[in-house]
Amino acid sequence: MEPKIFGWEHLTFLAVFVAVMVVALILVKKFAKTVKTQNIIVKCVALILFITVVWNRISLAVLKNNPAMLIPNTFCGMSNLVLSLAVLFGGRNNNVLHFVFYFAIVGGFVTLIYPDFLENYPTFFHTATTSGLLHHAFSLFLCVLLELVGYFSPNYKKWPNLVIGFMAYMTVGAFLIFVLDVNSAFYMNRPCISGTPLTVWVLIPIFAGVYALYMTCHELIRRHLKNRKKNKEVDFETLMKIVKENI
Repeated sequence: MEPKIFGWEHLTFLAVFVAVMVVALILVKKFAKTVKTQNIIVKCVALILFITVVWNRISLAVLKNNPAMLIPNTFCGMSNLVLSLAVLFGGRNNNVLHFVFYFAIVGGFVTLIYPDFLENYPTFFHTATTSGLLHHAFSLFLCVLLELVGYFSPNYKKWPNLVIGFMAYMTVGAFLIFVLDVNSAFYMNRPCISGTPLTVWVLIPIFAGVYALYMTCHELIRRHLKNRKKNKEVDFETLMKIVKENI
């Protein structure tokens, strides 16, 4: 029986993934106290992500007998590849992270909930299906992990990085379509879900709105926590001053 979106295989995978991710994040938060340890863990996860992306691209290239498929032609595939390389070879808060993080976390979350490729293959354990689900899962996990350990901190002042990254994706997409004759790339000429108007030209304004909302919420929370910490420090200093005056 072919696997179905929201079928038992899909829901089981989601349940196992969420459980493992939550446990792993709790353990990292509890035991990974030094920057060195955190960096090792983050880079190990990035390496696994890189391996699953390469596995997926090779599977698709062999399946479709098209070497051009080795180059990721979707936002998720390219973002997960770039994310893994940015973490493996870049430092904390490097400029690449300030655009690819957002594409990767949105793509990872949405695709795990609605993996449109799931019904394209005869079995859940088909190499293209398994590798596809795994690289989206590790991408989402890595994004959450990066914020948890402070490897990446969102910054609204870095919004130009997002524009530059998007233009780079469009350039690669045009190359794939017009030079390598790939049928569709980055949803430029076909929607991400058949029968819908969800091409990149519709998705990007939606993505921009979500990005703006996320950055606004993040900045408000960050400022609130900063002010609360400052107020606590002031209260402590006042208390110590009163104690000293009464000794």
